[in-house]
Amino acid sequence: MSDLPAGFRPDPELDPAETHVGPFLRREGPDGPIIGLVVQAHHCNEHGAIHGGVQMALADYTVGVTARHGTDDATVTVSFDANFIDTARAGDVVEGRAEIVRRTGSLCFVQGRLTCEGRPLLAFNGVVKRLRPKPVA
Repeated sequence: MSDLPAGFRPDPELDPAETHVGPFLRREGPDGPIIGLVVQAHHCNEHGAIHGGVQMALADYTVGVTARHGTDDATVTVSFDANFIDTARAGDVVEGRAEIVRRTGSLCFVQGRLTCEGRPLLAFNGVVKRLRPKPVA
């Protein structure tokens, strides 16, 4: 992808599924990472709107990146829920932002939104299991 939105770069943490669904982009904001997606035709449903599954994959990735930010943790999603508010179309840039609500010894609770030009598209909550590195014996 040659025309990236201002400040975004390809995210080096993507796994094969996230690369296939996206690719998702990333930039650092004042309150943590912002995840982005330039909506392309293959992200859209038969109505020309971004597919709900693509939105949920982007939101789930935003949850994980937010939970890992500033730690050495790896994460896996335990729970995820979303509410669809609006839609985006090919050519739009969708941004995901989230915040940590609570972090325990083994879990991280995150909430956030996907937006397009400031307009809310999806509100989401996720819980991830923290997979912290084991101490070297």
